[in-house]
Amino acid sequence: MTLLLDITHHQHFLQRMQHLIWLTVGLSALATALLGAWAARSGLRPLRRMSAVASGVSAQSLNARLPEEDMPPELAEMAHNFNAMLGRLDDSFQRLSAFSADIAHELRTPLSNLLTHTQVTLTRPRPIEDYREALHSNLEELQWMAQLVNDMLYLAKADHGLLMPKRERLELAEEVDVLLEFFAPLAEDARVTLNRAGNARIEGDRSMLRRALSNLLDNALRFTPVDGEVRVRIFDQPKGLSLTVENNGDGISEELLPRLFDRFYRADPARHEGSSEHAGLGLAITQSIIRAHGGQIRCVSDQGWTRFVIELPKGD
Repeated sequence: MTLLLDITHHQHFLQRMQHLIWLTVGLSALATALLGAWAARSGLRPLRRMSAVASGVSAQSLNARLPEEDMPPELAEMAHNFNAMLGRLDDSFQRLSAFSADIAHELRTPLSNLLTHTQVTLTRPRPIEDYREALHSNLEELQWMAQLVNDMLYLAKADHGLLMPKRERLELAEEVDVLLEFFAPLAEDARVTLNRAGNARIEGDRSMLRRALSNLLDNALRFTPVDGEVRVRIFDQPKGLSLTVENNGDGISEELLPRLFDRFYRADPARHEGSSEHAGLGLAITQSIIRAHGGQIRCVSDQGWTRFVIELPKGD
């Protein structure tokens, strides 16, 4: 017995369903692609903004910043770090520009003196003694310029981590006493009392540390009034040591303290151009030496005393 069943209607229905399913899948895929492109474009908008800011950064426009409040949470930290990087670049560039201007400022006066003095000397024949005196005068200016260049090279080495202090065991009291003995005649002429208290042992570079302490003592003597006092205090602590060089006299205003260790900076507004004594590099060199030894230095000025505080590790 044979049974015949007409399924044409069902076949047409299945074909229509298949077409409908493929159409739905196609439309869904298209909608997903469009939504994905829109979401990606919206999500990448902060990155495009960051790229636009980065492409516009130059030596003349380092003050551009990303609006952190408009960033999605996922990119907020990146925007903050990006702005911090731009801030560091801006600060470094400003310091470099100021440093270049200061170098030109410091060298302009001695070069002008040399040129003028030499030209005047050569305007007419002179006795041998006059030429000798002119050469001695020029020699002083040349020695000042050579010292300035050496100091700048020293700071450049410090910036690139090339200061490698030797490690030898030192008695700080002995090192300070040697320096105080050296400065004693100057202190006596200025009627300033020098004294030291405390002691500690440290492993460091004798010549570098003496140079740093000499800069601080010279600085203290210059700004201590008549009948004043310069004190060196050494504190031996379990995890390190602290050394202070302090002097009484006119204090330093709080807004100037952060700039004391800047190169060519002098707190005294009566700045002497091309001074052969003080170019404003001493404290910068001192800071580089202390940092090369793994320490820190800061300045505190209050109650009629100015105090430079050095904190150093003892070493092994």
